Amino acid sequence: MSLYGMMRTGVSGMNAQANRLSTVADNIANSDTTGYKRSSAEFSTLVMPSTGGAYNSGGVTTTIRQAVSDPGVLQYTTSVSDLAVSGDGFFVVQDPSGTPYLTRAGAFVPDGQGRLVNSAGFQLMAYSYENGVPAATVNGFEGLVPVVISDQGMTATPSTEGSYAGNLPAGATPVATANLPAANAATAQYTSKSSMVAYDNLGNKKLLDVYFTNTGAGTWQVAVFDQSKATAGTSFPYTAGGLLGSANLTFDTTTGKLTGTPTGV
Repeated sequence: MSLYGMMRTGVSGMNAQANRLSTVADNIANSDTTGYKRSSAEFSTLVMPSTGGAYNSGGVTTTIRQAVSDPGVLQYTTSVSDLAVSGDGFFVVQDPSGTPYLTRAGAFVPDGQGRLVNSAGFQLMAYSYENGVPAATVNGFEGLVPVVISDQGMTATPSTEGSYAGNLPAGATPVATANLPAANAATAQYTSKSSMVAYDNLGNKKLLDVYFTNTGAGTWQVAVFDQSKATAGTSFPYTAGGLLGSANLTFDTTTGKLTGTPTGV
């Protein structure tokens, strides 16, 4: 082995170790970087031709690999515009010139025009549902538009119906008509009470009190009240507008199934 070969081998070793330490340093420096993919260095021996009387050192080389396909850990954030991809896939973003890119980093914030952008200023792209379900383009970016979340003028849809599942005791003692919850008197009595959640036309959550009261063999009354209008400590009587509606239910005393159509009161 010549003096040059010895020095070359030593230099290749130092370069290889420097590459490995560089990947370690990069991984540490980017431990909190959103969407960063871990890098690693793989060492390979360089084999040079040698003869029986002479040895030629080959040295070492490195191959740097990025774990692009490894999924990251989903983390909780306090930003409502942060996104994450679970499984395979990428976010499509574009730079100010319109060039598309793919990224796994989902840290987006609205810019001055309400467009979701990442820390590099690239806009998040998606298909628009404004005119119905869009036709996705395979292996292409046609039809994608910037995602805008501000000033959308969204209108809340108030609750108009609901469902309730439960059992009512067939042997419950009937309540007199004057004391039914629908009468909204201080002497109101009921068999069972539950609660439901509804939403008004502004999107505000409303808690509803639902009363089930036995009125006779196979007959029940259900009354729904706005919980915010209940009398503190006793519920009844509710203040004006507290009663939202009531209905009479009839059950088959043999099968226990609801029969006929509920009638409003």
